Amino acid sequence: MSQQLSVALTTARVFLNDTPKAVWTDAQLIPIAQEAHRELQSKLWEVGSPVVRAQSADITVTAGSTSITFAGPPTLPADLLTPFRLIERATTDILPAAVEMTEQTFIPTIAQTGILQYWAWIDEAIQLLGATADRKVVIFYRKLIPIPALTTDPLGILHAEQFVGPRTAAIAHLSLGNKTAYDSIMPESTMKLNMVVAAQRGQQTPPIKP
Repeated sequence: MSQQLSVALTTARVFLNDTPKAVWTDAQLIPIAQEAHRELQSKLWEVGSPVVRAQSADITVTAGSTSITFAGPPTLPADLLTPFRLIERATTDILPAAVEMTEQTFIPTIAQTGILQYWAWIDEAIQLLGATADRKVVIFYRKLIPIPALTTDPLGILHAEQFVGPRTAAIAHLSLGNKTAYDSIMPESTMKLNMVVAAQRGQQTPPIKP
C-alpha cells in the first residue's frame, strides 16, 4: 500500500530544515508536492511502467456508432489519459478472438463494414469508422493516478514518497531563488526517482508501442 501525502511532506521538511512546520505549511507544500507527483507519473509512463498503464473492460460499440467519449455512450474509462492500442471482436466471441484495430490520424472516409477497423484519438475522444454490426472493444491506455489533494490522500504509487519528498523540497527552494540549496538536493531527488521507477517496473520490458 502506498503512503499518504503527509509522509512525503514530512520528508520534504527534513530537506527544508523545517520539521516543526514553522515556515512551510501544508497549504504551501501541497501544490508543490502535486507537481512532483505529476513529474513522477510522466517518468513512469516514459519507461513503460505497468503502474500507469491499464486495460479497459469490454466496451460494446453498437452498430453505426462512431465514437467512444467520456460522456458516452459508449463511455471511456474515467481514469484514461490517452489510449495507445485498441482491439475488437464480435459480441459473441471471447477475448482471444479479438483482432487489432489500426490507429489513424483521421478516420478514412470509406464505407462501414462488419468490423470497426480504424480508430483515432481526437479531441479527447476515440473516433471510429463504425461498423454494420455491434462490436466489443478493449482499450489499452495510459491512466491517471489521482493527484493527492489532502495530507491523508494516498500517493497511489509504492515508494513515491522517496521521490516526492526531496523533489518537493527542491522545487520549494527554487521558488525562493535558492539555487544552491536546489542543486544540493537534486542528486538525492534523481537517485530516489530512479529507485522508484525501478521498483514500479519489476520485470516489465519496454513497450513496443508508445
